[in-house]
Amino acid sequence: MFCEFDACAEPRIYRLVSQDQRSPRDLQKFDWATVSDEEVFVEQLLAAFDLDGAIVIENALSSVEAEAIVEEMRPFIDSTPHGLHGLEKSRRVGALVARSRASHKAIAHRAVLVLCDAALGGQYRFGNEVRIIQRERGQGRYPWRLGLTQIIDVGPSQERQGLHRGNGLWVHNFAGHKLELQIETMWALTDFTEANGATHVVLGSHRWSDVTDSDAERTMTWYEKSSFQTVRATMKAGSVLVWTGWTLHGAGANTTESRRVGMNIDYSLSFLSQEENQFLACPPEIARTLSDDMRRLIGYSQPAGALNYFADCLPPRYALRENYDVTVPGSHGMNSSKDL
Repeated sequence: MFCEFDACAEPRIYRLVSQDQRSPRDLQKFDWATVSDEEVFVEQLLAAFDLDGAIVIENALSSVEAEAIVEEMRPFIDSTPHGLHGLEKSRRVGALVARSRASHKAIAHRAVLVLCDAALGGQYRFGNEVRIIQRERGQGRYPWRLGLTQIIDVGPSQERQGLHRGNGLWVHNFAGHKLELQIETMWALTDFTEANGATHVVLGSHRWSDVTDSDAERTMTWYEKSSFQTVRATMKAGSVLVWTGWTLHGAGANTTESRRVGMNIDYSLSFLSQEENQFLACPPEIARTLSDDMRRLIGYSQPAGALNYFADCLPPRYALRENYDVTVPGSHGMNSSKDL
């Protein structure tokens, strides 16, 4: 099981490795295709992520696999107007779990899920801790799930996006809580270059005082204009940029005549609302055709006893039964509570 981890499970320990001396302007990149020792790879990945708040995993998919996602989503991209949710020369298209089976390998990519489990489930980053009700600090793991699936198709002459933090979407200011809320990713489905608008990232901005200090007057989640030094996430198709929801980032300007296609997949703590409602984006009649792991990842599970049940105190898996109808009395088929 790689998602919706049991909050009562024992925490895994991830040891951080020492960092080489390097320029703070370098975005650390890791090649999935050359991994020989996964344990060492994960240690290096987590250490870099804790330090910078963003990393790139190269060759996480093949170029053929990236192209297959675009091909499956092409009818939806072409039928969607520009300008939805900002970026007037770009198109945003979601519901990838339901619409693109080819996307599932990226959504459930092992390297990304291991990072999510450490950062969200274990809150491994320096200074963070798991605080589950009626348990000692640091015990157990937080449940987490998929929060957003979205193709972002960026057209020529698209202007640069303002720098922003994804964690602003939940309204409440979680700064100072020492809590990792979400992990965000951008998959390159076509090559990302500086000219076509590769993502700008402000390394280390997840550690700024307006994030870590509970007494900070406010946490900035959007900068229309700024002079912060950024690095560019240039990468080949099939690679993925991963960052924490506290890290400042923003799409670059597309100054070419070609379109840049990326895939934004985010994961968040299960006790927060999903940015994209996965139960509407992938309703029961489609979800029942998915693997158990993918169902759990999109949220068809109960991360805690009184969280995410429906109707007659039923776990979400009941909604996936072929003949279940919420409007029909007794459709659940239970004779006693022991039948759950």
